Amino acid sequence: MMDIGSDFHFLRPWAFLCLLLLFLMIYKLSKINQASESWKHIVAPELLAYLQVGSDGVHASKRPLWLLAIAGVLAVIALAGPVWEKLPQPMYRQSSALVIALDLSRSMDAADVKPSRLVRAKQKITDLLSLHKEGQSALIAFAGTAYVVTPLTEDKQTILSQLQGLTTDIMPKQGGDLNRVMEKALALFKQSSVKHGQLLLLTDSDGFSDSAVQKFTQAGHDVSVIGIGTSEGAPIPKSMGGFLTDRHGNIVIPSLHVSRLQDMAKLGHGIYRSLSLDNTDIQPVLARFNPTIDPQTIWQNKGEKEQSQAMHDAWREEGSWLLLLLIPLALLGFRRGLLLVALCVSLQTHPVEASIWNDMWQRPNSQGEALMAAEKYKQAAGVFKNPAWRLTANYRDKNYAAALHDFDAIKQPGIDDLYNKANVLAELGRLDEAIEAYEQVLKKSPEHQDAQANKALLEKMKKDQQAKDQQSKDQQSKDQQSKDQQSKEQQSKEQQSKEQQSKEQQIKENKLSEENIRNIEAKQAFEQTLRRVPDDPSGLLRRKFLYQYQKQHAGQSPQGGDAW
Repeated sequence: MMDIGSDFHFLRPWAFLCLLLLFLMIYKLSKINQASESWKHIVAPELLAYLQVGSDGVHASKRPLWLLAIAGVLAVIALAGPVWEKLPQPMYRQSSALVIALDLSRSMDAADVKPSRLVRAKQKITDLLSLHKEGQSALIAFAGTAYVVTPLTEDKQTILSQLQGLTTDIMPKQGGDLNRVMEKALALFKQSSVKHGQLLLLTDSDGFSDSAVQKFTQAGHDVSVIGIGTSEGAPIPKSMGGFLTDRHGNIVIPSLHVSRLQDMAKLGHGIYRSLSLDNTDIQPVLARFNPTIDPQTIWQNKGEKEQSQAMHDAWREEGSWLLLLLIPLALLGFRRGLLLVALCVSLQTHPVEASIWNDMWQRPNSQGEALMAAEKYKQAAGVFKNPAWRLTANYRDKNYAAALHDFDAIKQPGIDDLYNKANVLAELGRLDEAIEAYEQVLKKSPEHQDAQANKALLEKMKKDQQAKDQQSKDQQSKDQQSKDQQSKEQQSKEQQSKEQQSKEQQIKENKLSEENIRNIEAKQAFEQTLRRVPDDPSGLLRRKFLYQYQKQHAGQSPQGGDAW
């Protein structure tokens, strides 16, 4: 009871001003009643009932003013919103954004940290995103140049889905230009109107200038670094065997310059940590986004106060219970005027309950992506609104007819959409239509290697099928002739005919078995080729980064800089 007394208050105390209108209305009604009473002294009672016309059109109604007063007071109290109990609601949220920059230079293939620097860095990003549940995040890949893989988003799963395709061989230019990374991060923060952002570098490079870091911090952002590798370093393995060498034939052993990266973090108002097996390297970074906030204080950063209140204090309104008392009062004073007041009061809304209901729902695209990640493709297809995403889900679910229908719903299909349509037609066995769809892809993108390979495979399958059909017809003709001959010889050589039929049947079964085996092998080879396409996200990223590089450098091929 003590807690109720200390927390009791009204959310809308201005509602008590309505009492003035209520009392004024009662006063006016009382004056009308008094005027009606005065006629009793002038007109005979038996005539007065017929001279006064009330709400029913015959008899004057006696207005129960005391019922109206009680009902009005209860309604005003309910409208004022009496409360004394809080609902659990989040008090604050972070307004900062995190940009993660992953080094994809060749030196990240070194194995001084097992299994390699790049693998450990990608694992660290996965751990970071699993712990950083709130706020926006973005991913940048860089080497000699920097590219945005995923812009700022609250959907962490989008970033995680791109990590698999990030390898060192997709970068058009090698090196470790950290200045380009800060330029890209500044552009991302500016596009999203982020006043204070965090840049986290996972790198073994130290190619930066003090002026670039100062420009970044002057814009209101910080730079933190997680160093990947060791000071001893390790050779860089090549895909064909051996190790990477410099122009003089010496084996390259890139080492981590910790002091240089520490200077960058200090200059960038951030922190530096070397890669660790546990989360001690990323916990300080997360602490900058999830500080322990006292509800009575405001988080201070860089000497400036920043308050980001997620929502106002949410209280449980108790005034709605008072409206139940209006029901018996309405029954006692069943008049149009009283019912109108009751109806107006009953229209009071409860925004807290509505917001709780709305918060139970999730965006359809986010639901679909979560179902795709859980390999629930059929359910994802029923959730996605975008026909291109729904096409992918139905394709993964092997519902090719539905996937083809989804393609027809795409208003402006791109190259990837046409390529997916060709794959669906191929799975449905509609080879001519699939070949035509691949030709449409090649008209728009003549260098599309996957479309070229699949089109050539289908044309070969079609040619082989035609040859098999002709062979089958010839065989059927021979079999028919053989059967006719057997029928003629059956009367005289019945036993010989039976043996001959048995031998021929065995030959025919062997041939059919061989044809089935060839068909199965061809189908398996085709399916394996199709499976390689979605399982190679690196190829898409490689073409994307190369296209952006050539666009920025007027079509020039990547050149210059170290090869690691």
